[in-house]
Amino acid sequence: MQDAFSDAVLLQSRIAGFFPTPAFLCRLHNFEALNRELRDIILAREQTERGVVNSNIGGWHSGRDLAIWGGDAVDAVLGAAKEVANKATRDRKGRPARPAWRVECWANVNRKGHANKRHTHPGCYWSGAYYVDTGDGIGDGLGGEFQFHDPRGGALLDNAAASIVASGDASPLVRPEPGQFVIFPSWMLHSVRPYQAGGTRISIAFNLALPQELAP
Repeated sequence: MQDAFSDAVLLQSRIAGFFPTPAFLCRLHNFEALNRELRDIILAREQTERGVVNSNIGGWHSGRDLAIWGGDAVDAVLGAAKEVANKATRDRKGRPARPAWRVECWANVNRKGHANKRHTHPGCYWSGAYYVDTGDGIGDGLGGEFQFHDPRGGALLDNAAASIVASGDASPLVRPEPGQFVIFPSWMLHSVRPYQAGGTRISIAFNLALPQELAP
């Protein structure tokens, strides 16, 4: 009798993901010429601008005005990012939303030993990175991976129950590739692991915020 009861329960069971979080990995077509232009623009700016310290541990972080001085090449990157965001954004009734995004963006230049500490982008809706140059490659042991961190407090508890809620990969990694976008909700904790190889890694980071009249 007990076995029959167990079978009946199992027939009704299912796995439900109650807090799925979207993140988008995509690549531009024919990005090579665009990335060469972006590389020249960003490295030239690095020579004339001191940069700022934000989440970066070492490396060069430009001001957040890249959209002003980056020219048509940066406009192309931001246009593609907004296209992804427009396809992914819906209102509360599930209808497509195409807000007039408020955009800010900046350039990152990392060399050996440089990284970005764990952080979020408060006050924005979507955030992301576009990879211009990955230095000496993307193989094992080179470091520099983009890392997401599990935002669920319960999953981080150091007790036996944590093995249930954190049964998946709590810190998924994305290996950067030239021409690749990583786009994610701005509240997601993320970091960049220390880059351990030679060469120069260059990326463009950006935030897409809702217009003031739509902001919470």
